[in-house]
Amino acid sequence: MNRNVSNMINYILDNWLPPVMRDNKILMAIMLRLAVGKKYRYYMQFKDRLPSMTEKEINQYYTLLSDTFIPRDTDLNKACIQKILSEAEGKTILDAAAGKGYMARLLYAHNKSLQVTASDIVLPDKKNQADGIRYVSASLTQLPFEDNSFDTVICTHALEHIKDVDTALKELRRVCRRKLIIVIPRQREYRYTFDLHINFYPYQYKVETLLKSNASIELLDNDWMCIEYKK
Repeated sequence: MNRNVSNMINYILDNWLPPVMRDNKILMAIMLRLAVGKKYRYYMQFKDRLPSMTEKEINQYYTLLSDTFIPRDTDLNKACIQKILSEAEGKTILDAAAGKGYMARLLYAHNKSLQVTASDIVLPDKKNQADGIRYVSASLTQLPFEDNSFDTVICTHALEHIKDVDTALKELRRVCRRKLIIVIPRQREYRYTFDLHINFYPYQYKVETLLKSNASIELLDNDWMCIEYKK
């Protein structure tokens, strides 16, 4: 299932299903059981456990449930992919929290003169790492790069998963020299959800409050595309 299809399903669930049903424990337990199988209880308990969980514990939670996630190469929709390819500038590019490195591979294929780095807590196996791309194990809240290391820094579908989102943003900005590109999903907050998101941005003002900057913000197929230009 690609991102455009799942975005449509999420939009229907978030906006057409009444909140009294979306927050109903019995109904959501049934729906999650059908969607993710026997591990549905972890999804049901996530919001209750979240306040006391450390970043390490949250990452362990994700690892435990990784076999229940939708199998796809990227969480990016087509419009966001095209926007990133057109907006990335400079010679050095960081794809932070790159996942399987899908966007990093596209950027390098688009322009093989680029120096592309893909970072994430868990990196693809060596056999699945693409030639021409540097892979670095790193957390968003502690990036192992010097200040202003990259002309363009990209972070897509990651900040909604980060408990200390302010520190993550500070790190992304620290290592960015010219342009920071962020993509986050437009999603309403409910107690029981089909993902493990921590932060929710249903309205543009929530995105503006998060960034606290004069970033360019637009909605592309139900995902927020945010671009900051460093002075």
